[in-house]
Amino acid sequence: MHELLLYGQVSKGRHEQVVKILAGVAAMQPRRVLKRHVVYKPQREPEEPGLVNKRGGTQSIAAKNTKQAGKTDLYFTQLVQRLTEEDFGSIVSTEQALTVEGLPKWTYEFNDLPEAGNRGGALVRMTNSTDIVGGDPHAYVTSLGNQFVSEYYIEGHLFVHENINIYLHRVLHEPGVRSLETEPKQQLPGFDALQPLDPSGAYMLEAKVRVQDINNTAVTEAAAEELRRFKTQMKGCVTMNIPDRLAMDTRIRYRPQVAQPPRKPAQPMTAR
Repeated sequence: MHELLLYGQVSKGRHEQVVKILAGVAAMQPRRVLKRHVVYKPQREPEEPGLVNKRGGTQSIAAKNTKQAGKTDLYFTQLVQRLTEEDFGSIVSTEQALTVEGLPKWTYEFNDLPEAGNRGGALVRMTNSTDIVGGDPHAYVTSLGNQFVSEYYIEGHLFVHENINIYLHRVLHEPGVRSLETEPKQQLPGFDALQPLDPSGAYMLEAKVRVQDINNTAVTEAAAEELRRFKTQMKGCVTMNIPDRLAMDTRIRYRPQVAQPPRKPAQPMTAR
């Protein structure tokens, strides 16, 4: 599955106005969306860039094959939980009800680094999502060799226009020192205790079309054309653009381990 994407930014002061405009464009009432994003990364660390080339040594076929294969990138992934306002401030086990409003409550998501360039004026990235319909979602993700990193929340409104999912939202987080917890919170904070990650309170407007076969030129061009029409409709209200693809990079960066300086030996005591 691939997504064609455009993004825009809406200031806090214009939020209500843009919600009404989007409701008119999509000819539907806005649907409130509350989500919790739990971030994971693989338990193993990424290899040092160029490590294969630095090893040197044997000229065996096995070594040559290893050099040709190169390193495999590691990525952050996310568990996404659909929430209601009643969930905030209450104990929410990952094993409790796995549906909300008839939809799967938990989804395991992977988003690739977007492609370089664009297709028809839209950013393209590969994506994959798996609905979790039974068991413990956190245990499932950790069984795949992942570990918990952090979590944040999303609040916004969803609209559907033709084949475009239009999502006006912002990121919320718990203020203060980063938690040292090693698994998702069992008790969610109160909604009023959350603060926008962007201090200005601005919202992000995402327009997205999903296509099953990105190599089907007719389907991909039709999706890009829908996004171009939407961009034109929003002209003068919200400027829709293609963001820097590296700002959406989900790869895990190699962090060299800093060697600790050796301790100085204790000086022996001398008697006077």
